[in-house]
Amino acid sequence: MAAVAGLAASAAFLVPVSPAYAGGNCSVVCGRVVNDSTTGITAFQHWTCSTGTTGTASTGCVASSPTMWLTTFASTPSGQDWDAFRVDAGWCYRVLLEVPGKAWTMTYNRSTSSTPVYVKVENWGLATIKAQKRGSCP
Repeated sequence: MAAVAGLAASAAFLVPVSPAYAGGNCSVVCGRVVNDSTTGITAFQHWTCSTGTTGTASTGCVASSPTMWLTTFASTPSGQDWDAFRVDAGWCYRVLLEVPGKAWTMTYNRSTSSTPVYVKVENWGLATIKAQKRGSCP
């Protein structure tokens, strides 16, 4: 992963893209979502707000399509930019977030909420859903 992160960091200086890039196709600087949990998740291709960084959560800020259902151990396609994923109402997700030079884990707890939240993935960012559970946190 370090080699990939190094490549992405180097490419960021060579490929001019806007931080709010919301296009579907891209080269090296693509947002990506991976589902390593035992339950499917939904990824969204377009983050519509002009603010936020990888890990930012919002109850809006995504276009309703296109979306992609990711089954267990599936990921969004390489060469496509996917900007967000949904944490469903009533669920709690543990997520590994990565951008060049930084990796951290976040817990998004919607277990007592009746509304979902959407989590941003920047260009060259990676969100890996590690675990999820309905009603409480894994």
